[in-house]
Amino acid sequence: MKQSGSLNYQWAFSLINHFSRLGISQAVISPGSRSTPLALACEKHNKIQTWLQIDERSAGFFALGLAQQKQQPVILVCTSGSAVANWLPAVVEANHSYTALILLSADRPKELQNCGANQTIDQKSLFASQVRDTILLEESNEILLNNSYLQQVTSRAYKKSLQDKPGPVHINIPFKEPLLPKRFTSEDLNHFIDQLEDEVLSTDNPSIPSKTDSEVSSHTISPIRLNLLAKIINSDKGLIICGRLSSQEQIGFAQLLVQLTKTLNCPALIDPLSNCRFTQYDSSHFIYNYDHFLKQHHITGHTPLKPDWIIRFGQFPVSKNCLLYLQSLNCHSILVSSYGDKLDPIHKTNTQIHSLPSQFCQKILALSIQTQTQDWLKHWLNLEKKSAVRIQDVTTTIDNTAFFEGHIIHNLLKSIPDNSFIFSGNSMAIRDFDTFITHNSTYNKKISLFANRGVSGIDGNLSTFFGLLANQKDNKKSYGVALVGDLTFYHDMNGLLICKQLSAMGMNAAILLINNSGGVIFNYLPQQQLDSFDKLWTMDTGLDFKYSAKLYGLNYTKINNKQDLEKQLPLLLSQSGIQIIEVIIDQKTSVECHNQL
Repeated sequence: MKQSGSLNYQWAFSLINHFSRLGISQAVISPGSRSTPLALACEKHNKIQTWLQIDERSAGFFALGLAQQKQQPVILVCTSGSAVANWLPAVVEANHSYTALILLSADRPKELQNCGANQTIDQKSLFASQVRDTILLEESNEILLNNSYLQQVTSRAYKKSLQDKPGPVHINIPFKEPLLPKRFTSEDLNHFIDQLEDEVLSTDNPSIPSKTDSEVSSHTISPIRLNLLAKIINSDKGLIICGRLSSQEQIGFAQLLVQLTKTLNCPALIDPLSNCRFTQYDSSHFIYNYDHFLKQHHITGHTPLKPDWIIRFGQFPVSKNCLLYLQSLNCHSILVSSYGDKLDPIHKTNTQIHSLPSQFCQKILALSIQTQTQDWLKHWLNLEKKSAVRIQDVTTTIDNTAFFEGHIIHNLLKSIPDNSFIFSGNSMAIRDFDTFITHNSTYNKKISLFANRGVSGIDGNLSTFFGLLANQKDNKKSYGVALVGDLTFYHDMNGLLICKQLSAMGMNAAILLINNSGGVIFNYLPQQQLDSFDKLWTMDTGLDFKYSAKLYGLNYTKINNKQDLEKQLPLLLSQSGIQIIEVIIDQKTSVECHNQL
């Protein structure tokens, strides 16, 4: 019979080894005592790269960023108690953004549950509906260690995290003390642990478990349904709307969408988070600045922009004006949903198709539909052109001394190197990207845009950005920029701790911190008229963020006006390392400039 400490470590190492063989290669660890076997197993495994984040909330979002691009689950490890609860915001975002995570929470054994034991809570259903599966692992057991139990558990967790609807899976793992083998010296302990690893690897089943295909299951559209769709789409004026797409949904889609818009002779409203605004293909039928001209539609209530049918891909667009426009329409609406969810907050969908966007496009293109709606398309393109001119005028007029977020977006897109990525904060930042990205600003730019829009939270944005950046470790030419407001930056300053490690690895990035005294978005909402508005919604922290840069050893630059931004930003974005660029914006001026549009 093996001693508990030896068995705990073999149990943990075997679990991690099975995940490694399935293709998982990264783990994010927050230090703790009860999780010692898991943390050590990740660190000692030669095919697992470990990242350390002290704050579990930051760790969860860092893992989210790591997992988003590569479509491969990332392991999260933490100790028991409130540590696990700190993962919840990241788990919620992973659930709604279809991001695969494997959550390994250490726990006390059964005899220490419900008896007042320190650092012990009920962890079994902590994440409830936010995870694809919850697995309660047995306590380390010599019999189970020597059969296929752990292999079956890891295979189940891996499949659940990727199949049909990617997302987080929680495995709760109880450990009895002693957590590690008892040895009198560190040399003895290290030698004994190496022996335990060798024992696991030598007795492991040599047959490698079959990997789960990370592609969404292909859902067949019946011929009858295709014929019905063809009749709908063949009728006069159509409109395509492309919202936020996951990395998986974006594969091969932009080119097919270009073909579809030309075949159907219709416009496509392109949300910035679809990443189709940065396509290298002919995007002449793509409409970027609909948020600007649809506002007039909402104000007047009269417009010829009434389609006969709509095809919508991905999540609902960022634009509030687009939402109000779609809400006003009564036409046949087709939602193409990759993961089977009804992503329709205005409840206008008549037909839902369970399919990847690219697969759907291929099916419709194969029908060889040809529509004759030249005037309809020209009208949309004319509105797009007028809006682009107005936006360009507001963000580039030389004698305009006012300085607001539109200038920052314009100069960022002009200055950022090719093969870069941008992470946008929520609230005003992503809305400004939606408004100020034009055809001219994206021309020949190879950029990807990301944001945590699953639930659009303020928490963990910096950590998600750093997770995305860490995935660029093999691409030294890549540059990352996070555009966030002062409240978003403040909310995740703990996430900056990883910067030292990323800088040492040769990562280059800038955090564009827009300091507009917090809460600007609330100026556009009804509560702005209340007497208590400044107290309850403005939320000016009054912090001097240069000290944050100093605390974490980051380069720091402050920019106060448009002229300095135009002059300094191209130079700053060519520097190596990770830096903070704080841009000071007057809140009243910001509101006035936005209202000018």
